[in-house]
Amino acid sequence: MSLIVQFGPLLAAMLVLLVGSAFFSSSEAALFYLTRDDRERFVHGNRAQKRVVHLLSTPERLLTSILFWNLVINVGYFSIASRIGLALERDGHASAAAGFTVGALLTIILCSEMLPKNLAVLWPRWLSTAVSLPLSASIWALMPVLPTLQAINRISLRTLLPNFEREAYLELRDIERAISLSTPDKTMAHHEELVLHQIVSLSEMEAEELMRPRLGLTFYHAPVSMNDLRENPPNCDYLLVAEPDSEEFDRAMPLSQLSGVTTNRLETECERVPYVPWCATGAATLDVLSNSRGGLAVVINELGETIGIVTLDDVMHALFANPTIRVTSRSAAQSIEPLPDSTFELNGAITLRRLAKQLNLELPTAKSVTVAGMLQENLQRLPQPGDEVLWGNCRFLVTDSPRPGVLTATVEKLPEQRRTDDVPPNGGGI
Repeated sequence: MSLIVQFGPLLAAMLVLLVGSAFFSSSEAALFYLTRDDRERFVHGNRAQKRVVHLLSTPERLLTSILFWNLVINVGYFSIASRIGLALERDGHASAAAGFTVGALLTIILCSEMLPKNLAVLWPRWLSTAVSLPLSASIWALMPVLPTLQAINRISLRTLLPNFEREAYLELRDIERAISLSTPDKTMAHHEELVLHQIVSLSEMEAEELMRPRLGLTFYHAPVSMNDLRENPPNCDYLLVAEPDSEEFDRAMPLSQLSGVTTNRLETECERVPYVPWCATGAATLDVLSNSRGGLAVVINELGETIGIVTLDDVMHALFANPTIRVTSRSAAQSIEPLPDSTFELNGAITLRRLAKQLNLELPTAKSVTVAGMLQENLQRLPQPGDEVLWGNCRFLVTDSPRPGVLTATVEKLPEQRRTDDVPPNGGGI
């Protein structure tokens, strides 16, 4: 009892520091234990939940602040514990001093590290919102020195862990040789080799090649009800929603989830879609889609305008379908079908880049992205059935155009002599 009276203020300070250390330890565990679904839900939540999202938007700053304050508190805690232990030892209580020091260490481990973090893992959503306000205040108090701490952290990382570029452990040809030697079935080995080539080619593909062009996609303006879908059924496997005053859709939902929707405001159940530029690589696009809850991304051009959508299924189809002729039942805009007379039938919405790559054509540059746009550019009017266009080393023939902007055409690769002699340098209409 005399010890408590003698060291009462110091023990009270240790208790306060113990609570502070527990606060920062539990905050770290709770915030970084939140799942992606939790964060998506917090985006549309109350003020505290939105504050959590804001804190997690700069994880390096958040973690630096938590670790700094935790370190300061722990140093203060052990400084006071050492002072009490030395005082006890000077008074001739050596065993009491040793026991107090060990007890202080075990107390901070159990009460400020293990127990708070275990509780934070059990209730991360509730605890993260509860600590968001004081945690924001602690980061604000650290703002004057935070840039210096982050600079020291970056310098130490670059010094101790320099960013060396690793050499490839295996080249593609090594993998192909391993497959050919390990697979007795040559047909199966060929298909596996083909898939490997397609996977590697993702780094060379662009989002423009993988996307479904906007032309022909059905989208709806909010608010959207089931009656809207009955009157104008969607022509793809996603419900695409745009704001009432915009033509750019920013929310989507797989049609397979409609059965579980109970509200008549379908746009409220849709997820915000990520955006990728038309020139993004297939690998980068796949990374965006993997982190997207809906598995869909909107492809935009250099002006920020929507030119199509790309889904996870589209990327998988590009990997595992025949790279020469890909026919998909999901979207006729992506299909190129061979005809008996050495020509190919295609939809006008297919991109020129995809056409050139799949049929190994040499096409000149054009302002248009799709075949339909190129035909209209050369004809200087909307294409009609029977229109024929010589462009580059190809002859395009419009076979059907049920409505403006939607058409079907055939393409024929011209012989070398005809290409050289008869085709104008920039293409032309007939």
